[in-house]
Amino acid sequence: MESRIATADSGLQSDDAAPPTSRLLPVIDRIAVALSALACAALAFLALNEPLVSDDFSGAIILRQHPGLWDVVSSGYTSWSGRFSASAFSWLAMQVRPAYGIVIWSGLILLMVMTFALARGRLPCARRADLYVMGLLLSACWLGMPAMEETIFWASGSFVYLWPAVATLVFLYQYRRWDAKSAPRSPGALQATAAVVAMVLLGVWVGASQEQMLVASVLFLAVHATRAVRAGRLWSMPVHLYAGAFSLVLAGAASLMAPGNSVRLAQVPDEGLWLTLIAAAKYLVHVFVEWLPPYAPWLLCLALLAVPVALAGRHGDERPARSSASVGDWWLWTLLGLATMSPFLVRPYFGAERTVMFCAVFLTVAVISLGNDGEQERVLNRLPALVTSAVLGLLLLAVSCDIGLSGWQARELRLGQEKRSAAIEAQKRDGIRDVAVVRLTDDEPRRGVIWSDGSADRDFWLNTIMADYYEVDSIVVTDLQ
Repeated sequence: MESRIATADSGLQSDDAAPPTSRLLPVIDRIAVALSALACAALAFLALNEPLVSDDFSGAIILRQHPGLWDVVSSGYTSWSGRFSASAFSWLAMQVRPAYGIVIWSGLILLMVMTFALARGRLPCARRADLYVMGLLLSACWLGMPAMEETIFWASGSFVYLWPAVATLVFLYQYRRWDAKSAPRSPGALQATAAVVAMVLLGVWVGASQEQMLVASVLFLAVHATRAVRAGRLWSMPVHLYAGAFSLVLAGAASLMAPGNSVRLAQVPDEGLWLTLIAAAKYLVHVFVEWLPPYAPWLLCLALLAVPVALAGRHGDERPARSSASVGDWWLWTLLGLATMSPFLVRPYFGAERTVMFCAVFLTVAVISLGNDGEQERVLNRLPALVTSAVLGLLLLAVSCDIGLSGWQARELRLGQEKRSAAIEAQKRDGIRDVAVVRLTDDEPRRGVIWSDGSADRDFWLNTIMADYYEVDSIVVTDLQ
């Protein structure tokens, strides 16, 4: 017997057969939604209080030396890196200090939304099944994402990792929608023009922001084009999708040919072919033995929950016909995740834990997409909605508390930096150019808090950057009394 539970108060709808405790479900749903909102608020609190660290000081110095957008982009393009779209985005974000936190928080929320959208071929909506998946996805990102402090909660790192990931997922989603035949047909002239302009800008952003995502995007477009040719749909593809692909390839070529890349690569020691192969092998060992395994349990949890929940909406034993919208393409997303690591097989010198973030994102898309195939057998029996909601609620409560504690530590560090800045300005007014400040904390940074401080050595690299930032001759950081 088919039964639906309308939960108008909570805005959620369940397609499962109603359990005996169905009257309690609206209340459970409200609690789960409230805890999800609490977790998002805690993330905002943490993001808005992240202290300045390392490259944040360098970025502020560059902005001071090159106040104009063109100056910042051209300087980076010719002297350090071809990632000119990332340079432009960072320039915009650095105009206002609170924008750092807004950039981090909004980027993380969009990352989770677009991860779901790319996996399912649609945006999440007010359904209990989507709430389960999104709640677990938030928990997985917080508790398991590799190098989260550097790739997400560090402002300078978010320009190079978080936002390129978001832009890429948005970019690929446009092709995913068309492939699933869910994109609007026959748009008006104004809408079509706006779509072309938006896709060109998005293609430039993705193509010139991160080499790893450039590789994944080009590979995706190749697979997409092959499918379109085989299906006889290549010439029916909308103009804006052609424009996006064209702009991505052009921006990627311009980024790879930047003079700044040569300057940066000149600082890398030439180790020869065999040493490069050995370093590449070591990088892969780090990836699959050290960096990705902590995230693996969360991928398993997503698989155990996402698959049966996605299938829980099927009524009885009916199996809907397989369609392009229901194909999850888990193999394609897995392939794209592995492809993001390919640049470091050529240049393993730059391989660090934070470079695995893109692979983790695509693997998450792959796992969530497993529930798309209507032909797939149920791997688990349906779980009672009350049980899953209670488990999700407890998990989100624990995650919210953990995020809140990290946010409080970040706030203490941010306030400490403000007091430090005031103390340095006071010493400068007294004519002291070789300043001394006290270390802000001896505690280890919590999850999600990016922090490092100077040392008693005035020539330490972070001390020199801080001295340039505060416009003094030198800075010494003394231990806490």
